[in-house]
Amino acid sequence: MIQDFSLWEFETYQRSWDICIVGSGINGLSTGISILEKRPDLNVLVIDRWFIPLGASTRNAGFSCFGSPSEILYDIATMGESSAISLVHKRWQGLQKLQKRLQHSNAQYETNGGYELFSRDGYEKVDSMISFLNDLMKDATGLAEVFRPVAIPDGIRNFDHAIYNPYEGQLHPGHMMEHLKKTYLQLGGHIYTGLQIDAIEDEQDKVILRSKLAIPLEAKQVVVTTNAFAKDLVGELDMTPARNHVMVTEPLEGLLWKGCFHFDKGFYYFRNIGNRILIGGARNTDMVSENTDQFGQNKIVINALENFLYEQQRLIR
Repeated sequence: MIQDFSLWEFETYQRSWDICIVGSGINGLSTGISILEKRPDLNVLVIDRWFIPLGASTRNAGFSCFGSPSEILYDIATMGESSAISLVHKRWQGLQKLQKRLQHSNAQYETNGGYELFSRDGYEKVDSMISFLNDLMKDATGLAEVFRPVAIPDGIRNFDHAIYNPYEGQLHPGHMMEHLKKTYLQLGGHIYTGLQIDAIEDEQDKVILRSKLAIPLEAKQVVVTTNAFAKDLVGELDMTPARNHVMVTEPLEGLLWKGCFHFDKGFYYFRNIGNRILIGGARNTDMVSENTDQFGQNKIVINALENFLYEQQRLIR
C-alpha cells in the first residue's frame, strides 16, 4: 500500500465528496445523472476499477426489453404476482428514462419489436394467459395489448408459435455507455477510473473509501452499483451473481429478420446486428457453474448456443 503522498496529490485529490458512486456501469452513471439533474450543487464522484465499465453494461446483448410472456409467468410463479408486476413496472420506467437520455446519441436505438418463440410444448398454457398478461401489462406500463400472437418471421425455422411485443427495442451498449458518460460529465460530475476500492468504512459523520494504490477518499454518502461484485464491498448480501455468454456471427447474406427474440423463459435470446446474429444465454444448461462473478467461458454453455444456432438450423441454413 502506498503511504507517502505529495502535498500536490493531497490538495488535488483528497477532497471531500458529497456522494461517491462505486461502479461506472449503466447503474452508476444513471445514478450520477439522476442526482445531478435534481441537485446540481452536489460534488459527485463515480469510481471504477477499470478504464471502461468492464461488466454487464458493455457485455450485454443490447436488448431494450421488460419481460417476455413465459418469463413473466415464471416470475409470478416464483416471486408472486405483485412482486413480478412491480419488477416489470420498474423496468418500463427505467427504459423510458433511458430512451429519453439517448435521444441525441449514436446508440443505434431501434424499436423493431420483440418476439417470444415457442416449440409446440408449452405454448397452449401461455396462449391461454395472454389476456391476463395484457391486463397486468396495462397496469404496469399503461400500454394496451403488449402481447399478441403473430406468424413466425421469415427466415426463422423449427418453431411452432410466436408472440410479438411491439414496444421492445435494441441498441449498441458501448455507444450507450459513452453517451451516458458524456451526459454525466456535462452535468458537472467527476470520474476516477483505474481505481479499485478495497474497503468502505462507515464513520460517524463520513464514509471512507480505501484503496491499496490511492489516497483514501471521503464522502458524506456512498452508493455501490457494482451488482454481482457488491458483496466484495458491502459484506453479506442476499445476492447470487449470474454470468451470461454472448456470441456474434460473421456478416451473413440474406438475413431476413430484425428484432429481439426470446426462447425458453428468456434463457435463450438472439437479435440481429445489421446482417449479423448475436445469440446469448443458455446458462440453464449449467446453472451451478454460471452462478459466479468470474469472467470466463463455459464449454457446456457455448456448445448449447452453437447447437441452437447451427445444428438445429433455426436461424441459419
